[in-house]
Amino acid sequence: MGYPVIMIHGMWCNGANWNRVRGLMEPRGYDCHAVTLPAHEPGPGQAAAVGDKSLREYLAFLEAYVAQQNFREPPIIIGHSMGGLLAQQLASRINALALVLLTPAPPAGVFAFSLSNLAVFWRALLRWGFWRKPHKPGFARSVVSAFNGVSPTQHRHMYEAMVHESGRALAEIGFWQFDFKKAARVDAGSVRCPVYVVSCGKDRLVPAAVVRKVAALYAQASQRLYPRRGHWVIDDDDTEEMVLGICSWLRPFEQRIVRIKKKQD
Repeated sequence: MGYPVIMIHGMWCNGANWNRVRGLMEPRGYDCHAVTLPAHEPGPGQAAAVGDKSLREYLAFLEAYVAQQNFREPPIIIGHSMGGLLAQQLASRINALALVLLTPAPPAGVFAFSLSNLAVFWRALLRWGFWRKPHKPGFARSVVSAFNGVSPTQHRHMYEAMVHESGRALAEIGFWQFDFKKAARVDAGSVRCPVYVVSCGKDRLVPAAVVRKVAALYAQASQRLYPRRGHWVIDDDDTEEMVLGICSWLRPFEQRIVRIKKKQD
C-alpha cells in the first residue's frame, strides 16, 4: 500500500468531490482517504444538522480519523478551500509527510473577505443569527464565483451535488477577531513538514493575494500560481496537470523516508 493521503474538502462539499483527484493519485500508488466532514453527507436533514457546526468539531473529527487508521507512514494532507485551513490545523497537530494547500481559506490573523467573495456570502451574512444557520449560494452565484473556469456542461451537476455549509464555520473564518475560542487559529510554527501552495489568478472565493499571505506563514512553502484558473481546481481542465505536479513535488520526500528506513534496517 502506498503513502496515505488525507483529502479534506471545502465548503458545500463532501468526500465525493475528490473523485477526480483521487482517480489521478491512486494509480500512482497513493492510498487516498477522501473524508466527509460531519453533517456533510447529502440527504434530508443535512442543512439543519450542519448549521452550527464549528471548525473545532471538524478538526476533532479529522484527528480522530487519522488516529483510527493507525497509518504505518506519516500521511500526506491535502486540503481545498476551507479544507485547506483544516489541513493546516491538522498538520500542526500530527506528524505529516507533506501538506498540500489548494486555494486554502486563511487562518485567524489573515483577513479573509474581499469584494469578490463578499458577493458570495452577503446574503448569508445579512440573515440575523447567520452564525448558527446553514447557507448555500444560489446556482447563478455559484457559476460566477465558484465554477468559473469549469466547463458549463458540468455546472448543473456540480451545483446539485453541493450541500449546505455551517454558518458558524463561516463566522469563525471571516470574523476570527470576534471568536474568543479562536477556532480558525493555526500554530504555523508547529507545521514542520514541506508545504505546497496553489493559488489561482481568477479565484473569486480565495483570491491569490490572500493565498500568498497564507503561504508566507510557512518558510518552507513552495508556491504555484495558475493565472487563468478559478477556485474549483479539484475538477477543471488543469486538474490532471496540477496533480502530476504535486506528485512530482512529493517524490523526493517519499524517497527520503525510504532511505531512512533502509538505514534503520
